[in-house]
Order: sequence, then structure tokens, then C-alpha cells
Amino acid sequence: MILEEIAAKTGLRKEYLARIAGSASHRYKTYRIPKRKGGYRTIHHPSRQLKFIQGWLVDNLFKYFPIHDAVYSYRLGRGIKDLATLHLRNNYLLRVDFQDFFPSLLNSDVIRLLTSNNNRFPIRLSEEDYVIIASLVCRNSQLTIGSPCSPILSNAILHDFDTHWFEQARQTGVTYSRYADDLYFSTNAPNVLQGILRDLHSDLQQRGSPRLKINEAKTVFTSRKRKRLVTGLILTSTNQISVGRERKRHLKSLVYKFAQNRLEVEKVTYIRGFLSYIQGVEPSFLKRLTEKYGAEVLDRLSATSVGFDQHRKR
Repeated sequence: MILEEIAAKTGLRKEYLARIAGSASHRYKTYRIPKRKGGYRTIHHPSRQLKFIQGWLVDNLFKYFPIHDAVYSYRLGRGIKDLATLHLRNNYLLRVDFQDFFPSLLNSDVIRLLTSNNNRFPIRLSEEDYVIIASLVCRNSQLTIGSPCSPILSNAILHDFDTHWFEQARQTGVTYSRYADDLYFSTNAPNVLQGILRDLHSDLQQRGSPRLKINEAKTVFTSRKRKRLVTGLILTSTNQISVGRERKRHLKSLVYKFAQNRLEVEKVTYIRGFLSYIQGVEPSFLKRLTEKYGAEVLDRLSATSVGFDQHRKR
């Protein structure tokens, strides 16, 4: 039984774990953070005790779930530049966004995932275990933004979906990838991606699990003649990956203020993370900044800090 296994490995009492499982939905702190393009994102952050158990499940069970190779979100050794590079040389691009992604993934999806992958785990789970685990990782029967379980569970729940669309795209000469709730399709053939979108709508309507909806307001068709945007990065007409002129101008102004000792202290951590992000995405721009402001200034700003990529979706 899963509670006995957690108790044996962590030293926590089984009765205590059962109480947490039974009241897990009430063990979250809820708050909102501003999105980069306006509005707010609601975060449900689990309590310290619940988060510890969720982390144990990730490390000891969920890591055995299969994740499709077309997925680039929440994976060690992969970043947004790798995803952008995948679509760099294709002329036409379609971006599709899922609406209310994590909350659309339900405890029934988690139970179905556990059931179909039981033979992958080092311990054998019962049907009762499935229900207990689902209660530990869901809040009011939904995955949440803020739980350490949600990223890996979302990738695993969508494994069959990713497998289907990778193959469907490949058969029509289209490149498919996914980053969390963002789907990207690209090709060099004109008038193909409209059919992909129609088929995607049809597939989602017929699919029993998970039940996902497209955010129509964020569906974007674009081409090499316009700005192609992939996970916040710009694919230029000359097959380069760029953070974009706006971000570069913004970073230049911050570095200039820092060099003049006029940058607010609270922005230093932000700019360090921004520089780390630039180094991984467009190092040639970082080199130009160094030439303009001097190595000493950039050295003082090069300390590792919170990566800018973590804030991309805000």
C-alpha cells in the first residue's frame, strides 16, 4: 500500500499520511501573480508537509512515466532554444494554446495514468492506492499551478496525445512539438497548417481523456515573412534565434543604469537572471554588451540567479 511505502521510506506515520491525504485539498495557499501581458495567474501552493509528499511521489513513482520526445517543457537538458531550433528552418508556423491547462487535468486522468503504467513502478499499486495518490496531487480534483507534481503529471497524461500528433504531423511533413500548454506545428508546405488545426479541433472533441480546449484568442498562424515567435523567442528571416529588439533595448538600459550605479537594488537579481537567459539563447548579444560596457561591469552582473525563463509565462 502506498501510504505504508511512504511511511517506511520517510519515517512519517501512516496515520499522519492518511490525514494529509484526506484533507489535501485544504492544504494549499492561494495567491495571484501578474502575467507579463496583463491579468493575473492564480497559484495554489501546497503546504510544506503536502509538498514534501508530492516531491517524494515525483522522485519515487512519477519519474517512471514515459514522456514523448516531442515535449520540451519541464525536462532536464532541454530548453526553449532547443524547441525554437526545431522549427527554425520551416517557413510556416502554427501556435496553439490550451485553455486552463493544469486545472483541465483531473484526478480521473491521474488515476487512468497510474493504472496504465502500474507495471513501470518498483512497487505494485492497488486501485485504492490510485485514489489516494490522486487525492495527494490534486486540489479539488484538479492539478494546480504551484504543485511540484503538476509539470511531470501533465507531460505524462499527454503522452498518448503527443504520440498521436507527432505521428499525424510527420505523415503530412509537419514538425510537432509541445511546451506545457503551447503546441507548435511548422512546415515548408503552404496551406497545410489550416488542416492541422481543423483536425486538432476534431481530435480534442472526440478525446475522452484528457478533456482539453483550445484558447482561440492565442491561436496564431505566421510565416517567415512575419514575426515567428516560439516560446518567447523570435525566429528571424535569416534563420537566427533572437530574444527580440524590445528585450535587447530594455536590457541595454538596465546595464547602463547599473554601470552608472543608478539601478534599483531590487532589479539586480532580475538583470542577472536576464543575462543568464541571454547567454543561453543569444550569446552574441551578450558579447556586444561586454564590448560596449566593459567586462568588469558584466562580470559583476554575471552571478547565477533565478532564470528568466521561469518568468516567461507570467
